[in-house]
Amino acid sequence: MYTGRSEEWSEDLNKRRCPNGRYLIITADDFGLCNSMNEAIMELWDTGAITSAMIMMPGPWAKQAADYTVHNREANIGVHLTLTSSFPQYKWGPVTRDGSVQSLITAHGYFWEKSAEVERYAAEEAVRTEVRNQLEAAIRMGIDPTHLDSHEGSLLGLAGGRDFLELTFDLCEEYGLPFKLPRNIVNQPFLTPQMRELFQKRIDSADRRGITLIDDLIILPYEYEDGEEYPDVKCKVFKAVQGMKAGITELVIHPSRDTAEMRTLTPSSAKREMEYNLCMDGEFRQLLENEEIRLISWKDVRDEMRLVR
Repeated sequence: MYTGRSEEWSEDLNKRRCPNGRYLIITADDFGLCNSMNEAIMELWDTGAITSAMIMMPGPWAKQAADYTVHNREANIGVHLTLTSSFPQYKWGPVTRDGSVQSLITAHGYFWEKSAEVERYAAEEAVRTEVRNQLEAAIRMGIDPTHLDSHEGSLLGLAGGRDFLELTFDLCEEYGLPFKLPRNIVNQPFLTPQMRELFQKRIDSADRRGITLIDDLIILPYEYEDGEEYPDVKCKVFKAVQGMKAGITELVIHPSRDTAEMRTLTPSSAKREMEYNLCMDGEFRQLLENEEIRLISWKDVRDEMRLVR
């Protein structure tokens, strides 16, 4: 169970972390997307089963997520910068309402469905305006953001090589926030040589700016795979955790109960509950203990970053 701060950070931030230690952030993604996900994430927080979460400020249930966060100060929340709306029948759009971000939306007023469309149509200044407004909306609601990241990777340039990371780093630098870009991304086999070069440039830029990045990422495919059952999901995560290297790794989950609401949104509703169950699984906690993996939060990372800047 996570109780709010790793002991290695709590005694004296100046000591920094052990260079050979393995640290894990367990993050619940898409806080604010719908009631079913919110309820699951709040339950996981209340039991100490996760260490961080990401709020989608354009999400229809963002207000509920923000209210919970404000009244539960141990809930470490980052801002999940959102520029896509991928569910066919469940849509959202910008928090910017002054007409200045028209390149981010369809004719119906919603965000584009795919990151490739964002890369193709979005004006850079519109992206800059909207991501700032999402961060500042979270702050106005009383959230003390721990970090920034990108919903569905729409800021990363994964679809066609047009990224928006430097303007996002401007926000990170201004507000003293880390960004979720794993250094190990440059070793992923699905990247072209050009994309590897681009990501290395962005990693180098973050380092020059004093923006902390994580080292690695564990994330399951979002979609339900035919015949997939809970033991399959559990086995994949266990293997990934056992293979963790030294540094900071983040495990990202998209937890929910398998509710009627969730089933109307995605055919992967059952998998959302599997990821919820994984976090509540006592064998998972025992694995972390056996592997001597220390749980930390994005708040720990942010506070360390601010200390050394």
